[in-house]
This record gives sequence, structure tokens and C-alpha cells, in this order.
Amino acid sequence: GVAGGGDGRAGDPRVPEFQRGEPGPPRDQQGEAHARAAAPHRPAGRHGRPEIKEEVLRKDDRLLTLLKDVYVESRDPPVQVKDGGGEHLPSKQEEKRLTKLGHLEGLDVKKVPKGKISLVEALTLLNNHKLQPQIWTAEKIAAEYSLELKEVNSLLEFFIPFAVQEFPKETKKAIPSHKQKKLT
Repeated sequence: GVAGGGDGRAGDPRVPEFQRGEPGPPRDQQGEAHARAAAPHRPAGRHGRPEIKEEVLRKDDRLLTLLKDVYVESRDPPVQVKDGGGEHLPSKQEEKRLTKLGHLEGLDVKKVPKGKISLVEALTLLNNHKLQPQIWTAEKIAAEYSLELKEVNSLLEFFIPFAVQEFPKETKKAIPSHKQKKLT
């Protein structure tokens, strides 16, 4: 057969374009009957050509058989990672250090990458600096925790730990009780 149609008309240059039928989805017998009933009835004159109508409604069994054997396999192209500009992933394992937590070590991670600190360490060093700023200077903190000095300065400037104050408990009642007077 000729590619494009079972009767050879799809590739025939002598047949006008509008008469070359394109294959549509296959219909069952009820669908065909419904399509015939729903189609407008025109007299077979200049515009209504019965052979075209028959061609459109006719099943092409050979094409249907071939379509049943079609197997489509789709594969996505491999995803390419976009370059993040200045950001880059480390090519090897980052160097890590043990955390300096003392009695709080059960509350936090055990190892962190060099140049970073854990949350408990951050709170500890902020509190140490607040209580003893002459001893816990930015330079000492940077050396002790393997941090950059400008990051430590920013940390000390912008993150201030809360001051917890405990007020003494008073034994007096806030509102003294008065004996009510009876109205007479």
C-alpha cells in the first residue's frame, strides 16, 4: 500500500486536498450509527458528496489491525543540572570537627563541617561572650570554633541571647481581702 492511506488517495496529487481523508479515531458500531443520525442531511448536490461521507464513516480494518500492534515507548531526556553561578557542591567529603558542647553534648549533633557551628554551640558562644566579653572575644571564638572573623562579628552584633530574669516570689496576696459589710 501507499503510505498515508489504504486506498492510495492520500498521496495522490490528482485528488484535491479537501477530498483526502485523514484517519480519525476508530468508532464502534453504535458510535457510527450515532454519527450518522447526528450528521446534518444535505442533498447530494454541489456541496454534499455521498462518497466522501461514506469514506469518512467507513472502518479501515487493516489500519485498525496495525494500530492494535503499535507500542509506544517514551523516555525523558536526561536531566541536566543547571550551573548555580558562584554556588558549587563540594566534590569531596567536607572536613568535619567535633562539637564543643561539654555537659550539653546529648542535646546536639556530634560533628559539624568546619566553618559552621551547631545551634547549641551558637547559643553557648553567644552566652559566653555576653557573660565574659573580655575573655570570649570575636577572635577567640573564631579560632575556637573554626569560623571566619567577619562571620563571628556579624553573629555577635546581630544575635543577642535572651536575658532570663526570675522575679522573687512574694507571699503577700496581690489584692488584700476585705470583710464585706452587710447592707441593711
